[in-house]
Amino acid sequence: MSHFPTGASARRLVSAVQKLERNLSTAGLPRFVARLPTCWLSWHYCRMLDQKIARIKRIRGKFDRWGPAIREASPVAQEKMEMLDLDHSMRTDIEFTKSTMMDLRDYCVDIGRMFDELGYDSAALKRRQTAFIDMLEASCASASRMQEALTRHDDAVLAKLRAEADATAAHSARA
Repeated sequence: MSHFPTGASARRLVSAVQKLERNLSTAGLPRFVARLPTCWLSWHYCRMLDQKIARIKRIRGKFDRWGPAIREASPVAQEKMEMLDLDHSMRTDIEFTKSTMMDLRDYCVDIGRMFDELGYDSAALKRRQTAFIDMLEASCASASRMQEALTRHDDAVLAKLRAEADATAAHSARA
């Protein structure tokens, strides 16, 4: 699986590509030929972004399906006191996923800066970066809606449990 370069590795990559371009240029090759490594790198990131967009789209689809499913199941689950996420592990996992997606967003922005440093402008890459960032933000919004559905469900189940405990305590006090 390909990874986005971060920090020092992005700087090394920019430096290596710039050096390669200089070497090709000083070897007497025309400028457009010397730019081929940067063009290839841009093409490579476009393909990588296409793959990542498809993966994030699948993740978003799961959040989009699970959120409504939780809301639909919630009244029945409340009656049976099912799906209670007391330790918040499900919400924590979703939060971790959102955090990872925001890290990917930052990496995507870093890649844009890297190409700016190389003096390379690619409309195709910019379109994919925009699509990727939009998909990440939509996925995070969907994940947040799912977290809210879980919270509302848990609050309703806990309120029901408290009411039952209060009713039992009141009944015991009368007896």
